[in-house]
This record gives sequence, C-alpha cells and structure tokens, in this order.
Amino acid sequence: MMGFGGRTALVSGAASGLGRAFAIGLAQRGASLALLDIDSCKDTLNALTALGADAKAWHCDVSDETCVAKVLQEACDHFGTIELLVACAGIHTSSPFEKLTFKQWRQQLQVDLDGSFLLCHGLWSRMKAQEYGRILLLTGVSGLFGDPFESAWASAKMALLGLTNSLSREGSNTNIRVNSLCPMATTPMTEKHLALSVQPLFGLDAPLAAGLFLLSEQAPNGQHLMAAAGSISRVRVAESEPGYFNACACSPELLAKAWPELSQAVPSGLCDSGEAQIVKWARQAAEEHNIEIE
Repeated sequence: MMGFGGRTALVSGAASGLGRAFAIGLAQRGASLALLDIDSCKDTLNALTALGADAKAWHCDVSDETCVAKVLQEACDHFGTIELLVACAGIHTSSPFEKLTFKQWRQQLQVDLDGSFLLCHGLWSRMKAQEYGRILLLTGVSGLFGDPFESAWASAKMALLGLTNSLSREGSNTNIRVNSLCPMATTPMTEKHLALSVQPLFGLDAPLAAGLFLLSEQAPNGQHLMAAAGSISRVRVAESEPGYFNACACSPELLAKAWPELSQAVPSGLCDSGEAQIVKWARQAAEEHNIEIE
C-alpha cells in the first residue's frame, strides 16, 4: 500500500470537493493534515478526527499574501514541517469575454494562480532545506483546450502548467517533485455544469488515485495528468512534424499553401475544447457501465 505515514500535507480548498477528498485520502494512508480554506473546514476536520489523523484547520484566503505567510508559519510550527502541498483552492468565473470585468479577471488569477504561487513560494525554502517535497497543482480542461466564456478561468489554469514545468526543474536537485492534475469530478463547483445523467460517472476515484500517486515517494516530476470518469492519461505539449521553408522564399502565402499538410500532423487525442473532452470522458464511462447518454 502506498503510504504517507510520517508525512505532513497541506491542502488548500479543503472544506469541500476535491480538496476534502485529497485530505481524507491522505489521512487514510497515514498523513497528518494542515487544512486551509476561506470556508469552514469543520466537516473535513471531523472526518479526519474520526480516522484518528493528526489534523488542524486554518481560515485562509490564499490570495492574501500576509494571511498565507502567517498560516504557513503556524502550520510548520505546529507540525514541525510540511512535505506535501495540494493546491486545490479555486473559484470559477464564467462570463462572455465582452462582459468580463477586470475585477473578475484579477480575482480569478489572484485565487487560482497567485494563491498557488504564494503556497509554493512559502514552502519552497523549507522543502529545499529538508531535501524533500511533493507539490500538486490543479489545472482544468478549459485551460488545456479552451471553452467559450471561460477566458479568466482557463488563463489561470493554463498558467499553472507553466509554473509546474519550471518548478519541477528547479526543485529536481533537492528531491522536490512538482506535477499538475487536470481532474473532473462531480463537486459543488462542477455539478451545475454537468448533466444529471452523467454526474454519477464523474466520481472522485480516478482524480484521487492520480493525485495520491503524484504526491507519493514514487512520483514522477514535471508531469501533467488528466483524470476523470475512470480515465487517467498524460498531457504533453507536442510539436508537429515541421515543414521546411527556405528563409529567402518563406512568405505568409507559402505558409497558407502548405497549411493543409502541416495540419495533418497532430498530437493523438486532440480535443477541440474542454467541453469535448468532458463529453469524451462521459461516453467512455457510460459505455463501460452500459448507460445510454445522448
């Protein structure tokens, strides 16, 4: 069994949804838990206490630099150290782009992107000093593939891939492994966006399994996984086979002429949108469970 005995994990967004699931999953495998959320973590804390886990909760707005610094210091003082970070805290701003306000845009980035930065940055020196760390950042299908009305959310989530890519390389010499997970599960944040008929297909099992693997001692580094509806896959940025154009002759007209040929070399599993990926997951899971969906 992949255990976390003797490890302490900090989970943001731990009051509900995936954050709560990760906290319980880690506790079941022996980890101590520091819980962060802007909402009450009472229910999650009660569940962890029932499991016999050492756990403590803090009220924290992850976009508030002063608050994050204070909470991280208190958590490290309480537990002695923190070795695992699961950055689940997030909000979801959906709006037609022309109606999206700058305030909404900034709030989305402050919670999802700045919040992840502040947590990583606050623990980074400690992880380097102890020569051990596991960081899991949560992305989203709209960030990977795009969706209408999701420009703010998609931008924040896609930026986390860049943060993962760079931190994974920077921390590799001190045994800090940083990965991202693109999950889809029926949670309070997503249930309004999933049809009732497919909600039961999007359980927590696949995202939880993928996340725990990425937090383990055997975790890879700098990887991006998607997990939903029983499906787990790797995401990689891929370059198509390049066309070669003589520098002197290269022109936009020549590129337009060659475009059909360049367009034929695409990565496997290419989706046109985040919605298309969710439908793909739903159809795969529905077929396995002999469920008919439209």
